[in-house]
Amino acid sequence: MNALTLLEDPEIFLAIEDLDLAGRGLAESVWAGRHAAVHRGEGVEFHSHRSYQPGDDLRRINWALYARQRRLYTKQSHRETRRPVYILLDASASMSVAHGTWSKLRYAARAAAGMAHLARRQGDAPARGILSGQGVSSALPPRCSADHVSGICASLALAEADSPGNPAAALQAARVLCPQRGFVIFLGDFLDGEDAILQELSAFRTMGHDVYALQILDPVEIELPKAGDFEFIEPEAGRRLRVSAEELQAAYATRVEAWRESLRRQSANGAVRWQSTSTEGSLTAVLRDWLEH
Repeated sequence: MNALTLLEDPEIFLAIEDLDLAGRGLAESVWAGRHAAVHRGEGVEFHSHRSYQPGDDLRRINWALYARQRRLYTKQSHRETRRPVYILLDASASMSVAHGTWSKLRYAARAAAGMAHLARRQGDAPARGILSGQGVSSALPPRCSADHVSGICASLALAEADSPGNPAAALQAARVLCPQRGFVIFLGDFLDGEDAILQELSAFRTMGHDVYALQILDPVEIELPKAGDFEFIEPEAGRRLRVSAEELQAAYATRVEAWRESLRRQSANGAVRWQSTSTEGSLTAVLRDWLEH
């Protein structure tokens, strides 16, 4: 995007600036009260000891401590690490649904912006992939600079969910963008092919990544209105269904709750850090709970 485009459409500039500021605010809120993680391994600055394990480097054994206690301990040190944080955003048509303050896509974009700023804050390198159709419509590689994070926010502000998609196939295509072990963060609604999506996320775990999944739903997708006749439109295929809310409200809420719980269990079984929210949920609270528990 060039400066002329911004001048011709100042709303685009405002959208980008708003998302960047929102991301900074989220990162600061989530960071508050947290302690930077200590990465243990070989390095320069001594940190602590741990019991010797077969295969440990014999040069790192503390022989002086062994002489006193007759037990083998390995020295550990602080080390500088910079891991890539691959942020993958589902931009399929169902993410355009908006009955609350935000559409699912805009809510996800704000969460992604916060994650990008947070990754840079802790010394990691955020990357961004927008998933649409059966692939990745655009991508930015891992970098750890303020300008790069601003570029991620700019691309997120311009993302649109306007075509049917296959998130599982898109995640499979995204594997080539995530060659270095790091964090994979997927944000989507899991409304289509959720089992296949979870299988693809498990594939990232097999590659050595730490995997996080945030399910974002519209309030109406979680709980139907208590009264009235409604016509529901399936955003991916355009199918329509007219229903009376009173007849379905209770049964629908029970089914949705069971479905979300099933996704949580499957994610836990696949060692995927799971969180589910609606677009009415506090993003700060959601991200803190997602990242810290």
